[in-house]
Amino acid sequence: MVRETRHLWVGNLPENVREEKIIEHFKRYGRVESVKVLPKRGSEGGVAAFVDFVDIKSAQKAHNSINKMGDRDLRTDYNEPGTIPSAARGLDDSLSIATRGRDVSGFTRGVGGPVYGPPVSLHSREGRFERRLDG
Repeated sequence: MVRETRHLWVGNLPENVREEKIIEHFKRYGRVESVKVLPKRGSEGGVAAFVDFVDIKSAQKAHNSINKMGDRDLRTDYNEPGTIPSAARGLDDSLSIATRGRDVSGFTRGVGGPVYGPPVSLHSREGRFERRLDG
């Protein structure tokens, strides 16, 4: 189970969505501290973003609600800054965990450059990284 935080990953957003539109949508749950729209990954599906709330209760309300933007059903998952949200799927599984570099923005870097989108969670246990599929 992913730990509840005040940080959400939001997926399946419309292609041309702007930060202001995301803030407008999510402020109904509480004060939004920041939004970062991520570059679109591939030709199908929507755009993703990180939405940080001021408090965890607001993030919980947003995560537990049905969120739609236009004709799209949004997906949400809790996220820790600098980690990869578990709702994200689609990493290149041919890369081992040890060869994947990580940067603080929550992306992984594969052999061909950045890999965006809903990848699996990485959890540390005694200095080792384990792959864990949540959900």
